Amino acid sequence: MVIKKLVFSALMIGIFCSSSFALTWIEALSLAEKNNNELISSKKQFESYEWSYKKSFSAFLPQLSANTSARENLYTTGKTYSYGLSVTQSLFDGGDNIISLQKSYADLEYYKANLILTRARVLYDIRSAFVEVSNLQEKIDILKKILEMRRENTRLMALRYKSGREDKGNLMQTKSDQVQAEYDMSSTKRDLKLAKLKLNQLLCEDVSDPKDELSLVKTEARFDKLTAPSSVEVQNFERLAEAVPSYIMEKYQLEKAELNYKATLSGFLPSVSVSGSYGKSGSDWPPDTASKSWSLNLSYSFFNGGANIADRAIYSAKLDQAKEDYKNSVKDIRYDLEKAYEDFNDSIEAYKAAQISQAAAKERAMISKAKYLNGLTNYDDWDRIENSYVSSQKNLLNYKKSALLAEAAWHKSYGGYVK
Repeated sequence: MVIKKLVFSALMIGIFCSSSFALTWIEALSLAEKNNNELISSKKQFESYEWSYKKSFSAFLPQLSANTSARENLYTTGKTYSYGLSVTQSLFDGGDNIISLQKSYADLEYYKANLILTRARVLYDIRSAFVEVSNLQEKIDILKKILEMRRENTRLMALRYKSGREDKGNLMQTKSDQVQAEYDMSSTKRDLKLAKLKLNQLLCEDVSDPKDELSLVKTEARFDKLTAPSSVEVQNFERLAEAVPSYIMEKYQLEKAELNYKATLSGFLPSVSVSGSYGKSGSDWPPDTASKSWSLNLSYSFFNGGANIADRAIYSAKLDQAKEDYKNSVKDIRYDLEKAYEDFNDSIEAYKAAQISQAAAKERAMISKAKYLNGLTNYDDWDRIENSYVSSQKNLLNYKKSALLAEAAWHKSYGGYVK
């Protein structure tokens, strides 16, 4: 009994700890957060700027240091001991410490937005790969049915040719259609293999299932409920654009340019600091002769070769450049946001139209085949209508893929992702 339990436990561990497993979108999101190299790198980058921001406060705090020494003169028998504590506090450094703090905060917010943008971009890429795998799996299911239909048509035409009711050209065309269907199947399987590899690389995980090559992921039923965002959510694109991570990044880029220009003023201003020290020294340990001192220090550069004047002109020009870049970027962000929204709407309408077209093509193919078998229509008309039905099935799948990608692109455009 104990042995059976051990075997069962080992089996379950093997199942749950296997490096290969079927994947859902929720699991893909979790793996991306844990494994994706680009996303992890962006998180670490943001973490470093968090510490840089905290570090910038040190400029406002006093600098403390302690010292101790023991010295022996080689020419005499005397020894000297000392220890002490010194402190320095900057009172004014031309505003550099305040500017540095503000720049550190701007960097922090910039890379916070960059992390959101990176997450949106990475998850869009993963969503695209996920949709591609799902699409190819569904395509293989459709191609299986098309291949079965082509093989049945070849068998039917062979019988009709033998009975003298069809010519050799039509038989050869039917066989050609079968060969094309076989090629489409093998080609799509190769595409699926590459799509799985791409998804695995993005997730840094082997998510393929060797037992069933066609069941890695399936397109969610969510597509049937897929609709564009309501007008309430996007009625003010100007306001929505201000929350886009790339907009926030551009805003803080401009703010940094303004701060760099302000920082050039420090070259024209003095610096003030206060310092003090306390210590003891003597020939015995512990020493007993105390000493104390403090000083107020003022430093002002009257002339530094004109570097401060040049810096003022340089960063003034850079600020003007940053303002123009900001205005241009805001226009692009605003346009891209609304374009993604309209493309999403367009793709949904296109898919719905393709559904109707595919249903009509299917019905016409059924009627046409019945007419052909009963001698009410010729081969060319039947072949044309059936090929139209085959194309409509592939087209519908392509429109479905486009709509799912457009959905992902819409979420990416404002810094989000498909939940």
